[in-house]
Amino acid sequence: MRNAPQFSNLIYDFFSLRIQFGYYRRGDTLPTIDTLCRQFSVSAQTVKTALRRLRDEGYLSMRNGTSIKVTFQQTPRGEAEALGRFFFQRQAAMPDLCGTLELILVPLLTEGLRRTSGEDLDHLSRYVERAGVDDFIYFFCYVLQKLDNPLAMNLFWEIALFMGLLSIGEKGIRDREAIRKPVERAVACRRAEDWAGVRDALLEHQRESLGQAMAYVGRHVVPSAGQVPFVWRIYRERPQICYSLASRLLYDIYLGTYSGEEFLPSLEKMARAYQVSVSTMRRTVALLEQVGAVRPINGRGIRAFGVGQRCDAPNFESPTVRRNLAYFVQAYEIAVYSCEGVTRALLAGLTPEARAELIGSLEECRREGRCELSPWLYLICAATRSPLQGVREIYGRIYGLFLWGYPLKASSGGSEAQDRVMERFTRDTIDALGRGDGDGWAKIVKALAARQFQAAHRHLLRCGFRPEELRLTPSVRLVLAEEL
Repeated sequence: MRNAPQFSNLIYDFFSLRIQFGYYRRGDTLPTIDTLCRQFSVSAQTVKTALRRLRDEGYLSMRNGTSIKVTFQQTPRGEAEALGRFFFQRQAAMPDLCGTLELILVPLLTEGLRRTSGEDLDHLSRYVERAGVDDFIYFFCYVLQKLDNPLAMNLFWEIALFMGLLSIGEKGIRDREAIRKPVERAVACRRAEDWAGVRDALLEHQRESLGQAMAYVGRHVVPSAGQVPFVWRIYRERPQICYSLASRLLYDIYLGTYSGEEFLPSLEKMARAYQVSVSTMRRTVALLEQVGAVRPINGRGIRAFGVGQRCDAPNFESPTVRRNLAYFVQAYEIAVYSCEGVTRALLAGLTPEARAELIGSLEECRREGRCELSPWLYLICAATRSPLQGVREIYGRIYGLFLWGYPLKASSGGSEAQDRVMERFTRDTIDALGRGDGDGWAKIVKALAARQFQAAHRHLLRCGFRPEELRLTPSVRLVLAEEL
């Protein structure tokens, strides 16, 4: 079991919101640390870090040899104010995120159900029959685990926590039957291998459950400071700064500010440009050196390897490189199952000017023999021009993870066969865009994503990655206590 300290924040958020929103009351007993370790599939240290923070902030009491008690006394007014502040700040983001779930999470759940066995479905049906809120959380966590994709599970948790869906409890759902029937139908359609029926049933469940939850919290919303956009926090703690900055630097080396430059500016100049400390910039450049994208040269500066240049091989001994390359592969898988809906919605929302600009950029890549950039242009378009902010955020993160994988190709020199694949993708994409064919473009993107996902997976196995490093059990999940 792989654990990371930053997941303590996920567990902290889970319990602190449940206590503030009245899911847990003063005097309630939480499960034991051992139970929580199994329930969330994390280490004891991760659980203890979260619980100590909750204790220090006055939510819990915990002593060796005694149970963990809720000590926070939430009043009805305090609960209403907590709900009101939380959901007012997310009021603008909620409709957008609901649309994002339909395009990205529902396809992932559909694929997860495709991978379930008859025994799995028999097991899940018991929770569908009970139809409690935690039962449905368990259901969807269980289904997503079938993907063996920690990044997909991370996305589920981040969205669910942002929307407060893990915290409002039974009081947010007035009509359980209305949300139980679609899930029951999804299971029946899965048994019949009716995948369109599975998708439609999951969409109905999402719309009904979110509609009921939003109707409940809408009665509590009170004006407070500002709006909070959804942010996909792949890295939750301090490394988030370096990893996010590394993605920005990779973009600037390949397509942006430093494209075509042999050497990067000094650490001091880049620190000022990116508004970070020199030490943060130094750590970020060290990350990129491990990836193989840059090479410090004594007396000359930081050598940057741009698109089309052979770079150094990634340092596969580095845990950071190995983790981010695993995320690179997992990001491909998320794109495989979500790109069709995202692509159709993207084309429908593009203005004629934006479509012409994208076609022009693709044609330029084709003329200059740089078709390897075409998938990036697609991702950049989705990350900047999708009609949904949630899709822009998620596909922007996926694009950042794709950049981490480029040195794999650049260090090996690529192949003529791969060049032909990218040239064909570019040509077919230009044709689909010119005809305004959203379905055709969606199929072209999915075919390439599926092909590249398999190729990246095989390449990393050849580089010494173990299969379990790329297809890990999610680090944070939810298993109901009676199942432990």
